[in-house]
Order: sequence, then structure tokens, then C-alpha cells
Amino acid sequence: MNPSRAHVLRQRIRHTTWVLLAIWLVVGFAWVPFARDLNFSFFTWQFNFWMAAQGSVLVFLLLTVLNAWLINRWEKELQALEPPPQAPAD
Repeated sequence: MNPSRAHVLRQRIRHTTWVLLAIWLVVGFAWVPFARDLNFSFFTWQFNFWMAAQGSVLVFLLLTVLNAWLINRWEKELQALEPPPQAPAD
């Protein structure tokens, strides 16, 4: 087992989780006080309406899929680094 690589992977998982939560916080809540200032066309809708109606939810779903994909990948790598559990000798 390589504890330094396992430690790096665990840190990467924690860091990724915090970064994705921060992005979710910004996309979900931080734009609301500036909604009137964000009044420009985004495709055929006003951007502030689009963010309230669909944008925040779509970004949240994208972050969820990205989180699942990255964490699953890194956890498989962690499982490969850790030795299989030994059966107790009776």
C-alpha cells in the first residue's frame, strides 16, 4: 500500500467536494442580489429569468454528475491501492 498516494487521493476528494459545493453556492444563491443587473438576452430568454427557472437546476445536475464520475474514479483507484481484507485465523 502506498499511503502517500492514498492520502493524496483522499485530499483530492475533499478538495473537489468543497470546490463543487462553492460553485453550487455561487450559482444557486450569489447571483440573486444582482438579478436586476443581469438583464441581458441569453438565447431567447432574459438571463436572470433563465437562471431562476432552469440555469441553477441544470448547473446543479451537472455538478452532481461530475462529482459522481470523479469520486467513483478516485475511489476505484483507492481500492486498488488498499490490500484486500484478511480473514481472521481461527
